[in-house]
Amino acid sequence: MAAFNIRPFLACAACTLLFLSPSAPAQVDEEEVTPEAFIEEIVTTGSRLRRRDFVAPSPITTVDREALEYSSQATLEGVLNQMPQVMPDLTRSTNNGGDGTARINLRGFGSQRSLVMLNGRRMAASGIGTAVDINNLPQKLIERVEIITGGASTVYGSDAVAGVINFITRKDFDGFALDISGYTTGVGDSNEYDLTASYGHNFANGNGNITMFGGYYDRESLLAGERELSYTEFCDCGEGELVPFGSIRAPQGVFGFPAVDWGNGPAFTIFQEDGNPREFIDPDDRYNYAPENYIQTPLTRYTGGLFLNYDLGARSELYVEAAHTQNEWVARLAPVPAGGFTLFTLDNPVMTPTTQQFFADNAIPMGPGLVMAWVARRLEEIGPRIVEENRKYTRFVAGIKGDIGSDWEFDAWVTYTKGDEQSRLLNDGSRSRYQQGLLIDPVTGQCVDPSNGCVPVNIFGRGNLSAEAAEFIRLPPLVNITEREQVLVSAYVRGDLFDTWAGTAQAAFGIEWREDDGSYTADDYLFTFDTLGYRGDSPVVGSESVIEVYTEMLLPLASETSFAEYLGLEIGGRYSDYEFAGGVTTWKAGLEWQINSTLRLRGMAQHSVRAPNLQELFREQIREDAVWVLDPEDDPCSASADPVGSGNVDACVATGMPANQIGIFEAQPFPMVYVTGGNPDLEPEESDTLTAGIVITPSSVPELQIAIDYFELELDGGIDNLVAEVTCFDPANVNQLFCDAFIRDPVTFNVIEIRETLINRGLLRTSGVDTQIKYGTELPSSLSIRDAGADLDLSIIWTHLNESSFQATPWGTSVECAGYFGWPCNFGGPGWTETYPADRVTTNLSYASGDLTAHLSWRWIDGTKIAEPQGDAIIGWPVQDYVITEVGNKNYLDLGIGYQFNDHLAARLVIANLTDTDAPFMASHVFAGNTDPSMFDIYGRAYTLSFSLTY
Repeated sequence: MAAFNIRPFLACAACTLLFLSPSAPAQVDEEEVTPEAFIEEIVTTGSRLRRRDFVAPSPITTVDREALEYSSQATLEGVLNQMPQVMPDLTRSTNNGGDGTARINLRGFGSQRSLVMLNGRRMAASGIGTAVDINNLPQKLIERVEIITGGASTVYGSDAVAGVINFITRKDFDGFALDISGYTTGVGDSNEYDLTASYGHNFANGNGNITMFGGYYDRESLLAGERELSYTEFCDCGEGELVPFGSIRAPQGVFGFPAVDWGNGPAFTIFQEDGNPREFIDPDDRYNYAPENYIQTPLTRYTGGLFLNYDLGARSELYVEAAHTQNEWVARLAPVPAGGFTLFTLDNPVMTPTTQQFFADNAIPMGPGLVMAWVARRLEEIGPRIVEENRKYTRFVAGIKGDIGSDWEFDAWVTYTKGDEQSRLLNDGSRSRYQQGLLIDPVTGQCVDPSNGCVPVNIFGRGNLSAEAAEFIRLPPLVNITEREQVLVSAYVRGDLFDTWAGTAQAAFGIEWREDDGSYTADDYLFTFDTLGYRGDSPVVGSESVIEVYTEMLLPLASETSFAEYLGLEIGGRYSDYEFAGGVTTWKAGLEWQINSTLRLRGMAQHSVRAPNLQELFREQIREDAVWVLDPEDDPCSASADPVGSGNVDACVATGMPANQIGIFEAQPFPMVYVTGGNPDLEPEESDTLTAGIVITPSSVPELQIAIDYFELELDGGIDNLVAEVTCFDPANVNQLFCDAFIRDPVTFNVIEIRETLINRGLLRTSGVDTQIKYGTELPSSLSIRDAGADLDLSIIWTHLNESSFQATPWGTSVECAGYFGWPCNFGGPGWTETYPADRVTTNLSYASGDLTAHLSWRWIDGTKIAEPQGDAIIGWPVQDYVITEVGNKNYLDLGIGYQFNDHLAARLVIANLTDTDAPFMASHVFAGNTDPSMFDIYGRAYTLSFSLTY
């Protein structure tokens, strides 16, 4: 692209828009306010042409303030994760692999493909990825949440692939409010505390309002060892029984390769407290790492900010939003699992004579007095690994909106967002020092290499690693720093185009520019792979910008005819020009057909995109620690692997193997490295969405609304790491792109490197039916309290999944996850979801009379089957004998009672999981505590008590 710098031009244009004040007189709308007119007046989600829920061409779900207040969950992501359209992502139970953020994952497409907005304006992602951390939202000031499930890139740009979540705050608050709440379980653990103070003031004779807020939230930790379900992981390993499971990286030290025959066939070897070897007894000798892990991670959050609105006159309004959030989060993992192929000196003085002879007889000779073996040990002397995340997020919005003439309005704003993060990784060990301390001079009893204050390391037997050796291995805190800035300038106009025989045609035209700058500095120990307990990491430095133009149009086709009260076409298009990803076009086309006052049909087709983020584009490529390949058959091109008989001749040649070596070459023991990292040549992911539905509002029951919508989403070119081993050596689909990832030594022909950087390769699909039912009515006075009148409101949301599948490559095998749980659905999918129920239903029933409110919520989660047989079949494993083949459906009831004591004080008590329903036992088919804590309740009956004080 040309080196033209558009930032000054757009900033100047934004300033001009911000201070334009149209001089036309204020417009007063004196039309009759019908229910539909009221709905359309207050909502914008999914279109710059205003609509909502049952009257929108795309399905929209609204979570109102009452549902938020009476939810059994203390956080926004907890509330939304209970909705059927949302598949849980990172939650309070995410420990290993978490980062302290809270994310929303619509349709199970991954949180990076769900756009999050605040008051209709894009929020910047946390870190250097795409996903937004909704911990940064002012939860107690949220008035409602609107969710559009389906692509919306035409209106909002990149990332709105699976849908949009729009959080809308309260406006024109005048007074003081203090909200205090506390959460605890029936056994008094997993406590959460929340305090928010807000102050609003109308000024300038009511022309302006400023609302300021500050909040504090604290969540205590819960260890897996504190609950029976998660204390010990059980393995359903396909052998017809459940066995206590753990890691072979035990504190005693385990000799794993070459395997030793202790009389019962080849087996691992474990070292006793006296330092001598014996046969490893599986599973008795495995290390139970589960109790050390959190199943509720601690989080402390501080928030503060303000919202300002000021009527400038001349039918225009200035608005400002400012917020700052600081989150402090901790994860805890079991001690360092040191292991891998390691060098040892023979006649090592820390070894007993028996152990010295054992190594001489069984380890792999590597030179005079030197052997190599795969040995692992849990370094519990160093203590549990701790991850501390400190994340700061600042967001500022300034804009102006108003009317242009009698039929048009405009909105223009600038958003600046800055994120700063620091992660500290404690109690890791140095890979090089660990190896250094194992090479001991048999004469002096000291390290062969005495540099760095080397101390001999004894890993043979539990408790035999000295405190001095543990401190020598222990690394200082590993510190990673992330910085992120986003500048966004956006403006649009909307209004009436012209009158037709069927009504007034409407249009919206907009322009948007944004730039993301980010950097991630990985600790040097991580970048050099000198770590035992954490994976290596690499830095990211980069910038991406985009300029976009878009339009929407609503064209009435028929009105008040024999076949339609209203028929209208909605179309839109957006063109985005990215600095690296290039130009992309998105579009939408929808139809509304109001047949009569009872029946409305609606449908929408959309093409959406997700542009690669900074991490995917600019992560520096890194060479991971070498993996020793010892078995010649591990290379499919070895003569012993029979490349001719297995149909791999073409694949072998594609990896660089000379054709004349096929059937002759035999791989020798060699170290091989994997190269991972970003790719600046990535293309945007593209998706297509189709929704078609019916809305019923019976004239005989005007309080009832029913919406039934079919949805279908497909994403192509999903960004993921290249998986060369699987996709190159497929005789039916030899692909040169994947085979080129293999780098062979030009002399020995051994594979010395496999490049697994990011590429566009994955496919995701989902389809199903959403059903929404809303009913509200005024009850007879006999059902009220003290003749105060009574209202009853019912809301039902039901999602049925026909399909939720993924493919690693366009020619790969499709894995179906709808109705399944576990691997490969929890490993190959885009998010952290481990369970994909085919049906989920959320029902809310509310009764209000006078000062009393009662709220009952019922959640139903359909039963699921294990997905593992699909994965076994793909990789060619024989049929396994699993004990757990399915889990039954689950029902959860939550009860809330609220009372307004007077004009100033209100209280609410919410009892979560009223019937104390247990989470299903799923053993090793899932990754956390024998169940899926993101989908099911692992905490049991719990209580939230809240007080609201207002003046």
